Amino acid sequence: MIRGVIHNNRPLISLIVGWNLGVQEIIALVDTGFTGELKVSPAVASQLGLQTTHTEPVRLADENTVNMPASLALVSMEGVRNVVNVLIAQGIPIIGVGLLRRFGYALNIEFKYNSLILQKYF
Repeated sequence: MIRGVIHNNRPLISLIVGWNLGVQEIIALVDTGFTGELKVSPAVASQLGLQTTHTEPVRLADENTVNMPASLALVSMEGVRNVVNVLIAQGIPIIGVGLLRRFGYALNIEFKYNSLILQKYF
């Protein structure tokens, strides 16, 4: 089980991301409107040694579609590691429904207590 917090009305969790140049623990926004796996900033991508391997078409909230640079990275959650698709764009790190599904997590948010829990489902 992974515990997170609600800070300024944003659900946040910690996860480990790594690639060629290193490993970082990052705090990421949990965004159920994001169907992808992970998005990191160009600065984090550079620190990890992520290089753009392809582009991904991304539909934005305003229904416009843009092509974003993408790469692969290794993500570790509770000792389980998976190679995931990573979008590279400005802003805070974001995890989406694709990452939660890949790792097999259910998401429970308790706004009253400013907490969230990611728990494995079977």
